[in-house]
Amino acid sequence: MLHTQTTATTPELKAMMEDLVIAEIRRLTDQADIFVFALYDPAEPDAGPAHFFVHDAMKDGPIDYEPALDFEGIGVWYICNRRGETFHVRHILIKVEDGRFVHAQVGDFEGFWEDWPAYVAEDRWVKALRNRPGATRFVA
Repeated sequence: MLHTQTTATTPELKAMMEDLVIAEIRRLTDQADIFVFALYDPAEPDAGPAHFFVHDAMKDGPIDYEPALDFEGIGVWYICNRRGETFHVRHILIKVEDGRFVHAQVGDFEGFWEDWPAYVAEDRWVKALRNRPGATRFVA
């Protein structure tokens, strides 16, 4: 027999989903060699990130980062593990408008270590999303 609970309200469901996303980002960053978070203004398609955080666990020690989803704009987490001359990255992108999640993408990518800086700096997902009609301005 299936037992169901009372349906959550929209704010409760949003809070539960935020907790799950934050827990997963925290779990992945705890295991990462390098972690980057970038926050972009979707209304400025040619600008760099408005906020940028980088942590290299090999140089700076364990990553002490508390993820949060209380931003407006496009937030991107690059959670990287280096393997000699190559890297593997978990790429998480979330767009928030007026306090609502309006777009999300998650993917994995592997490449040569020498290409890592360009991968982060020239993020095609961010460029595509920022150039969409209806992109809105972020509030930090």
